[in-house]
Amino acid sequence: MQTEAGVTLTSGIVKFYSLEDMRKYLKGLLDTYQVEFDKTSNIVGSMLRLDDHKSMEVIISRGWAKAGGIYINTADAKKGRIEIVFQIVSELKPKVAKTEEVLKTFDAVEQLPLPEEAVFLLYLHGGVPERIVVDSTEGRPERLTYSGALEAVEEA
Repeated sequence: MQTEAGVTLTSGIVKFYSLEDMRKYLKGLLDTYQVEFDKTSNIVGSMLRLDDHKSMEVIISRGWAKAGGIYINTADAKKGRIEIVFQIVSELKPKVAKTEEVLKTFDAVEQLPLPEEAVFLLYLHGGVPERIVVDSTEGRPERLTYSGALEAVEEA
């Protein structure tokens, strides 16, 4: 299996022990979405050039048939493929925008009076950050440190 376009988006909860770590995660998430959006947009451009289309008009392929809970296109693979990639681009655009918005306003979250030893739970819905839960009852794991000294030994 090889992913040609798109990104795996999940819904779930991600745990953080600091808001700084959450900010780093959100920046990485945004970078992933932006890279994928650019890559997918380039795929659309290449497909349109190969298909001699001059604009980004919506291409609706004929030949889709429903087989159980999924649609299958066996009649017009080129147009069906372009249609799917257009759909991926249109789905990534709001994910990039929402994640950018969350990052731009993250300073407001950091300014809230939050317990020092709190754990932060980030809820992602379809890969998009939607909610943060501050849990001051769980506590952070104990940090262990290692201290040691190295000594060079000369062989005789």
